[in-house]
Amino acid sequence: MDIIDSPRRAIVNRKKRLGSGKQERGSKMTNYFRIEQPVCMMDVENCQASGAHVSSMQVDALAYNKEPVFQNVLSWLEESAPRDILPQILCYAGPKKINALMRVNKSWNRICETEAVFRTLCVDFGKWVEGDGVEPNPQDPTFWKKYYFQNPIVPLDYSSIPKATAATCARRVYMGSDYFECDRDIRILVQPGLYVLEREILIEAMGDACFTVKNHCLRSNAMDMDVDNRPSSPASSTRSATSRSASPAHTRRRLNSGLRNILSCRALSVDENDHEMLIDVHQPREQATIVLKTKRRNCPIFHIRQGRMILSGISFVHYCSGTDIWNGNSAIQIQPRIDDAYRPVMPVSPDRLPTILLEECTVMSVSGRGIVAIDGSSALLRNCYIHRCAATGLYVGGAGSVARVFSSDVVNNGIGNKRSRRGIARGHSGIYLEQGSVMLNNCNVSRNALTGVSAVSPENAILIIKDSDLVANGTDQLEMPPQGSNSRRKSSSVNNRIESSGKMQVRSGLCFDESEEEEQVEIENLNAGD
Repeated sequence: MDIIDSPRRAIVNRKKRLGSGKQERGSKMTNYFRIEQPVCMMDVENCQASGAHVSSMQVDALAYNKEPVFQNVLSWLEESAPRDILPQILCYAGPKKINALMRVNKSWNRICETEAVFRTLCVDFGKWVEGDGVEPNPQDPTFWKKYYFQNPIVPLDYSSIPKATAATCARRVYMGSDYFECDRDIRILVQPGLYVLEREILIEAMGDACFTVKNHCLRSNAMDMDVDNRPSSPASSTRSATSRSASPAHTRRRLNSGLRNILSCRALSVDENDHEMLIDVHQPREQATIVLKTKRRNCPIFHIRQGRMILSGISFVHYCSGTDIWNGNSAIQIQPRIDDAYRPVMPVSPDRLPTILLEECTVMSVSGRGIVAIDGSSALLRNCYIHRCAATGLYVGGAGSVARVFSSDVVNNGIGNKRSRRGIARGHSGIYLEQGSVMLNNCNVSRNALTGVSAVSPENAILIIKDSDLVANGTDQLEMPPQGSNSRRKSSSVNNRIESSGKMQVRSGLCFDESEEEEQVEIENLNAGD
């Protein structure tokens, strides 16, 4: 008569057959590959004669006189995996896993530190693209590793833009305030999403060095994993990364060590409704949006004081307290150092005066000006959209200051700051040239509260404008330098459409449609009336 064991007795008998439960659990956790083999060929023949199935793997293993193999996945990758596919596997795992493997032992540290791994990471994550102007240096044995760290991705490598800047640039102090010194080309790639800053990013680039912040739309499998290594939701492209540390304690503890701060990141999910200034802002979903919301007075988002800066494909939203729209209350400030007497301190060769290139960017300042180029600085704008600034959209002042604007829209600026009773009043121009030189080509300067374009200095204001639209601005569409002045003789206006009313023609491709723009203006007029 068969005896049917009770569940408890069955478990006890199973433990006796297989060993202790602790060993069984350990075998499950270590994830071994097992290859069972007969002891000799006679056993194979006996098994086949009796009708038992013998796999080809068992026969092959016996032919090579191999013992039974119990191999760990990491051991197989380290010892047996082809060297040419290992970087691809590591890249698919992502920087976090690579960083963890670097801490396993010295052997894995050497594998993860190879140039092949860093080259694969640079190519797969879009940090390096063939033909983009950067060629590998075969004489430099650490080229790819340095290139990887000089082109960080936010939030893949760092959780925020200030942290990426602090890791790639040196921190310095001038007149009691901190700034970042860039002595080599640095490029920060920012994934589409919302990034909220609490203070400005102040840059001084040395010599020919260039500091770049660029929108980065390329995604990889490793980018779709959040802090807990779970697949991100479809809305992850719009999540926020702030400069404040609000992640769980266990995540913070793990990220506080060495290279993990370099190869890991913390992306925080912040509800956009928490930022009241963004409720009416329509930004492209595939574009990174950088917001400065601070109680600090006269604080821009980016301030370049020396050397070159490039901002590409970014949406800027600026809000700060204070009313100094010449020295800080602007989204982008291009201005040299200022001494105790508020005089500009010019850089000494080989260092350069501050220069900035904005391409395919949208700029809005809720509290002040959009872009300020002053005291000999230079600005080049291509396919940009400057809109809804409380004061002037683009201001150029100081002898030697230069602005070149191509295929851009400067729309609906000078509307004042309705959020603060002590803020900027309504009534500013789209582009205001006090001193220096401004050239506009194929631009749209329309619907600004005061004038479209104004050049006021009779001796040092050169304005060249052609193939542009100046439509429906508050008072004058175009204010050239005074008649008979030296500035007027050097200025020109060619083939422009100048009308007090009418529909504007969008140039940048980032501007609202006409119907949406009219709706926004009506809403603002209603709010102003209330």
